[in-house]
Amino acid sequence: MKKVFKAGIIIVGFFAILFLAGSAISKKTDSTAQNGAAAISAFAAPETFFDFGAIGMKNGKVSRMFSLKNETEQPLTIKRISTSCMCTEAFLIGQDNSKKGPFGMPGHGGSAPDINEVVPPQENRGVDVVFDPAAHGPAGIGKIERAVFVEDGNGGTQVITITALVTP
Repeated sequence: MKKVFKAGIIIVGFFAILFLAGSAISKKTDSTAQNGAAAISAFAAPETFFDFGAIGMKNGKVSRMFSLKNETEQPLTIKRISTSCMCTEAFLIGQDNSKKGPFGMPGHGGSAPDINEVVPPQENRGVDVVFDPAAHGPAGIGKIERAVFVEDGNGGTQVITITALVTP
């Protein structure tokens, strides 16, 4: 009987620890959102998602142009662009079609230096997202989802997401 009682206390204690740990993680996530780390970008984007559908590894890279617009009355700054994976890179396209980049995954072959591109009120900038379906080799076959993060000077981030079904 004492063994069953002790086992019960251990099990209840274990679940209490899991509950408290989950509560602490939830509070940390809430405070992250409140302190601006997950703030939404001041840039407007008419499109933030694109599905390439089925693409073959042997067919080479695919790309999609996204637009960011400063709809405010003040200049805004694009501070940095980075990607979620080394198979994806992004280029910043200026009003005059100038091209900066490539910007990739920090620490994995790509760079995410500060760009500090000032965008005047009511102007657009393009973000050309390029995905290489062959980057991961045969292990990269299947459904993918990648993100491009465009950080502004106010601490906000515009997230652009692409998906595809990579085939041989």
